[in-house]
Formats: sequence, C-alpha cells, structure tokens
Amino acid sequence: MSFIADLVQKLTESGGEVAPATTPTFTGDGKDNLDVSVADSSTDYLVNFALDVSLIQAIIIVSDKDVTMETNDGTTPADTINLLANNPYIWYTGSYFTNLLTTDITGLYFTNSSGGVANVKLLVIKDTTPA
Repeated sequence: MSFIADLVQKLTESGGEVAPATTPTFTGDGKDNLDVSVADSSTDYLVNFALDVSLIQAIIIVSDKDVTMETNDGTTPADTINLLANNPYIWYTGSYFTNLLTTDITGLYFTNSSGGVANVKLLVIKDTTPA
C-alpha cells in the first residue's frame, strides 16, 4: 500500500500573495499516526511510540499548547523539540534543514506546563523498502 502526503505552502502578506503556493508531495509505503492528550502539569509523560528515523520521508508534529517533546528518555533525551502552540514542526526529504530527530525513537516524553490540556498530533510518511 502506498501513502501520499501533500504539504501546501503559501507566503502572503496584507497586500496579497508574495510567493505562489507550492505543494511538495511525499510518497511512502508506511505511515505512523499519533494523537495524544497531555494533561497540564505533566512532566515526562511517556507515550509508547517507536520509529526508525532513517525511514522518514515527511513528518509533521503539532500541538495546540506549548509543550516539550523528548525522545527515548525524559531525563537524558536523545532529541528535544520545543513545540510552540499551533506552530507545527515539519521536516521532509529535500528540506533545507536537517531533521531534528537524529536517533531512532523508542518512546516519546512530553512535558506540559501550559495551563491546559495539550493535544499533540504526529504524522509520519515513511519508506520501509530496504535500500
């Protein structure tokens, strides 16, 4: 089975469109979804999630509240991403920057001190075909 994701990007300002919309498309034979609620005042809330980061074709992680996401260990994490409310972390092959997820994931740890429940969503399109 093939999974396809389109990422629509558009830059506008009050006077109108500055750059035309672009839509890179990502295809993979696997995908992972995560939809988790993290209670306020949670520290290192563990979510069971495993991912070989070398398989990622595209990933988006978004939270409706400011939260910290750590991988593999809440005390000495492999990677840390500070997610800002409604400001998604997006990475894809061909991106201008390096993926912040550098080590295979065995678990995710969330810390939420936003004052409310944080709803975190994650979508990964991956290529599981051996090289």
